[in-house]
Amino acid sequence: MNNDQRASSADWRLEVPPEFAAGVEGHAGESGVAWLKALPDLARELVSRWELTLDGDVMHGFLGVVVPVRRGPDAYALKVSRPSAEVDNQVVSLAAWQGRGMVELVSVEPEHGALLLERLDAGRSLDDVPLDEAVQAAALVLRRLAVPGVDGLPTLAEHVASWPERWLTEWQNLGRPLPRRLLDAAIETCRALAPGAGRLLVDHDLHFRNILAGQREPWLAIDPRGVLGDAEFALPPLIWNRFVGEHEVPERFDRFTEVAELDRDRAKGWLLAVVMDYFLWSTGAGLTWDPAACRIIADWIVGSPVTAAGD
Repeated sequence: MNNDQRASSADWRLEVPPEFAAGVEGHAGESGVAWLKALPDLARELVSRWELTLDGDVMHGFLGVVVPVRRGPDAYALKVSRPSAEVDNQVVSLAAWQGRGMVELVSVEPEHGALLLERLDAGRSLDDVPLDEAVQAAALVLRRLAVPGVDGLPTLAEHVASWPERWLTEWQNLGRPLPRRLLDAAIETCRALAPGAGRLLVDHDLHFRNILAGQREPWLAIDPRGVLGDAEFALPPLIWNRFVGEHEVPERFDRFTEVAELDRDRAKGWLLAVVMDYFLWSTGAGLTWDPAACRIIADWIVGSPVTAAGD
C-alpha cells in the first residue's frame, strides 16, 4: 500500500446504504440502530488492520455490507454483518468448505461479524445465464459442496424437528390454503427422513443468485447456511427458483439428481418437505408466485389429483 492509498483508506468513511439500514432497523430495533451507528468506524478500522485498499462501490445483502477491496495485487470482498448466530454459522461453514465449491474465507473477526472473502464476480450469477446452463452448473456446485461435516453446526434432524407441528398450526391459521393430503404427505416424509439423515455439510440456502462466477472454479457459492445432513436437502431452492412451469419440473429434477449424484428418493422426499415449509412461509408473507410454484411441485411429488383446498 503506497502513501496515497493509505491516506485514502484513512480518510474513508463508509456510507451505509439506506435500504440496508432500514432492513437492519426493522429486524433488530434499537440494537440494530446502535450497530449501524458504529459500522462506519468499524469498517475503517478493518480496512486499516487488514491493510486493505478500497476498490469499488459498497454493496449489500440482507445480513451485511460488502466492500470491494485489494491487498497488493489480490482482490477481496470485505463483508461486515451484525454479529449473530447466522454469521457464526457462516464462519464455521466457510472454514469447513475451504473454498471447495464455495467462496474462500481469507480472514475473519467473528466478534465483529467481519469476513474477508475472495472476490467473485458480483455482476454475474447463475441467475443471469440460460436455464439449461444454470442447472448444469448448479448441480456440479451442489456435488462439490457435498463434503464431510464438522462440529459446531446443527444437524438436519435438529433443524427440521419442529417443522411438522409448526406446519399444522400455520396451515390452520392461514385458512387451510392447500389440501390436507399434501400436508400429511409432507409431515410423514419429514418425520421418516430426519432420523436417517447423513452428516454431510449442506448449504440449505443454495440458489442461482447465490452462485457467482469465479476464477479458481467457474462458479462458486456464497452466503451459505450450513447444516449437517443429506446433500439432497440443498436441492429444493434450485427447483422453485427460476420456475418455468409444471412441464419442466420432472426434467429439472432428473438433471439435478443425475449430475449431482443424489439419491432420488431422498431428493424427492426432502423436496416435498422443504417445499411445504416454503409454501406456508411465503403464503403467510403475502407472496403469490412462490406459493403457486411450490403447490405445483408438491402436486407433482405426491401424484394425486388436485382437489378442493382443505380436503
